Amino acid sequence: MEYIKVSEPLIDEREIAAVRDVLLSGMYVSGKRVEAFEQAFADFVGVNHAVAVCSGTAALQLALTALGIGPGDEVIVPSLTFFSTVTSVIHAGGKPIFADIDDDYCLDPKTVREQITPRTKGILPVHYFGCAADLDELCSIAEENSLFVLEDCAQAIGTKHRGRTVGSIGQAGAFSFFATKNMTTGEGGMITTDNPDVAEMARMMRSHGMEGRDDHVMLGYNFRMTEMEAAIGSIQLEKLGAFNKKRQANSRYIYDRIGDVAWIGIQDIPVHVEHTFFWCPIFVREDVVGMKTGDVRRKLHEMGIGTRHRYQEPLYRQPMLREDSPYPRNYDVRCHQDGKPVRYEDLSFPNAEKYSGRLLGLPNHPGLSRQQLDRVVESVRSIA
Repeated sequence: MEYIKVSEPLIDEREIAAVRDVLLSGMYVSGKRVEAFEQAFADFVGVNHAVAVCSGTAALQLALTALGIGPGDEVIVPSLTFFSTVTSVIHAGGKPIFADIDDDYCLDPKTVREQITPRTKGILPVHYFGCAADLDELCSIAEENSLFVLEDCAQAIGTKHRGRTVGSIGQAGAFSFFATKNMTTGEGGMITTDNPDVAEMARMMRSHGMEGRDDHVMLGYNFRMTEMEAAIGSIQLEKLGAFNKKRQANSRYIYDRIGDVAWIGIQDIPVHVEHTFFWCPIFVREDVVGMKTGDVRRKLHEMGIGTRHRYQEPLYRQPMLREDSPYPRNYDVRCHQDGKPVRYEDLSFPNAEKYSGRLLGLPNHPGLSRQQLDRVVESVRSIA
């Protein structure tokens, strides 16, 4: 029985030839291919500046620092997503402040308002699974309170909100090109912004804080993207439109055929959002199906269907954030309310609790055939 993978990178001879050309050129870092990829990506997103870096996490960290986050500053983050959204705030010296998610699985503006304090400097929404967060409301909140919005677009390359590409709406955007994303460079990331100061600071920080060749003017890192990655990325970007259309068509095909299954919930997608389906997510109503989400996943695996099953707990329960963490650390993750440190492990948000551990991603990548999609549908419907 053929096993249907939940995700796989799609490359062909064009990417292979591009990497070969780089290897033969002798220029592996900070060359013309990185510059070309940055310009093409800026044009794609619709911004003036794009800064290529070594990962999506590096993009978040550099963007936060370039936007002014430092010791004690608070940044509001969602309670359910990948942990680097939180660690990037800590690496920048700030404090992550959790808010709940909505039924689109993205940051809930109502609970964002409730978390704002005099120390709040920014809001970091994640466009979860390729669905844009409520940027109308979040940007309005930010403007009212003189905050920045940094869009975490790691799962949403090409997603549109009211016709605008995500990563162009807040003060900056951060993208990931990890191997499972809608387009890939293997590893790699990108910062997008219209602010030239943010772009310039990010460029210096990614390369040892250097201005010119020898002057180190700020604390920096080695977060540069390689020429090989940029060469792959430029070709993948050309293919992205077709990749995303196929992901959208595959996901809608699946949803149209499982939407009546009683134990399945579907992400609430606003009509003004063009979703790009990094995942084809379903919510498992465990009380209806009569089993845990992990058991549903195991049944699908036995039928030859791969799935994603991540985000088992809300992020405020991660061991790193616990006060009694046994692991050594040289940072203080505690934030304060009313003069007292907040115990992250004591937090509880209803939607984060509801959805954590109960979301599955079904296969929807562009390489799937109609026959494979039908097998996915049949396998899901067979579970009762």
